[in-house]
Amino acid sequence: MKNIIIVGAGEVGYNLASHLITENKNVVLIDKDSDKIKYASTHLDCITIKGEGNNIEILEKAGIENCDIFISATDSDEVNIISCLIVANEFNVPIKIARVRNLDYSKRNFFIKNNSGIDLLVNPEIEASKSIINSIIHGAVSDVFTFEGTTIQLRDIYIDPESKIAGLTLHNLKKKFNFPYIIAGILRDEKILIPHGDTKILEGDNIYIVGDEKNLDIFFKKIGLKIKRIKDIVIIGGGRIGEIVGNELTKLGKNVMLIEKDYDKCKELSEKYENIMIINSDITDKNIFEEENIKNYDLLIATTGNEELNILTAVYAKKIGVKRTISIINKSNYLSLASSLGIDATISTKLSSVSAILKFIRKGKVKSAYSIFDGKAEALEIVVNEGSPLVNKKIKEINLPKGALIVAVNRNNENYIPDGEFEIKINDNIIIFALHNVVEKIEQLLV
Repeated sequence: MKNIIIVGAGEVGYNLASHLITENKNVVLIDKDSDKIKYASTHLDCITIKGEGNNIEILEKAGIENCDIFISATDSDEVNIISCLIVANEFNVPIKIARVRNLDYSKRNFFIKNNSGIDLLVNPEIEASKSIINSIIHGAVSDVFTFEGTTIQLRDIYIDPESKIAGLTLHNLKKKFNFPYIIAGILRDEKILIPHGDTKILEGDNIYIVGDEKNLDIFFKKIGLKIKRIKDIVIIGGGRIGEIVGNELTKLGKNVMLIEKDYDKCKELSEKYENIMIINSDITDKNIFEEENIKNYDLLIATTGNEELNILTAVYAKKIGVKRTISIINKSNYLSLASSLGIDATISTKLSSVSAILKFIRKGKVKSAYSIFDGKAEALEIVVNEGSPLVNKKIKEINLPKGALIVAVNRNNENYIPDGEFEIKINDNIIIFALHNVVEKIEQLLV
């Protein structure tokens, strides 16, 4: 069992701790804020300590001598970096991870390149921006999770009252659309279900579907979710995410307009990016929608620091005719609300960071790891190495825990949606969709 110390009980630290605790990891959470520590101690089953993460006495109290993974995720880049440097120099901790928001630290990777002992720098805004770009590349019709070196994807579809598949069982759905794909999970009433053939798809469900990119495009078209050309894009908010996404989209040949209410920020952005049209205006003034003909845009991305404003802006944009919308949302109770309101894709800086850290922690066995819907489930991409207990076993012979499902296999660049008779081979990339509380059992199965 791994011992993990997390400094910072904010959004990333708290949710990462919550995630790891359910995997039966020993977690110690440190924060100097009394209120955050009090909240964590009443909501999480872990040791909580009030104090500074760069204080050696506090670290020793937390059990740093027996620590396997040290993660510093406070709101201060400097505290996170210094804490990791102290741990690297004073203690023998195998993995040190720092959350940083300063783009200069992230881009230059100075501390890692110079063998400081910090193993990973995670920038929430960069991770969220990657997720946004990935969604746009695939048409922005849903949340999209991709897996290294394969064309296998996991997509999320909200079932609205007009959906062509509402009311169908998975068995009937397969008869109607008979090509390789699998419904890996269903989010219903805030709970993730691992479905079977008799499970009926209901209005209000979020279904998680896995398949080859081309097959999923066909499936989406048949159920009325057509991939549309995205050329003209408007970004609301000129913060870090808006800036990163806008710059990357211009490199992809997109026409980008960015709306930001802060004049000084607009001036700064206009001097840095000649290819982005910068508009100084407040999006809460609905006249801006008419003045800038926003209804004619293919996609609106709401990236402000106000989640409620992001939701309302995206909903209004869809109402006036914008084809696709993406919104930055972190609160879990807003995620299902956003889907029901017609927002096409939601991105969480919190979950993007958690996914990046989980992927790094599990490197070796796991190539990719995605946290799904506020950590209720995970999608794992695992390489089957020589000596693995999975080699030459049929899927029906593998003792997967209840709540886990092998949903896809990539072998020699060929994708398969396997049945029980499918036999796992060396070097296969397998995709597992699993409820969060069985991830540790999957890891044990791979030993």
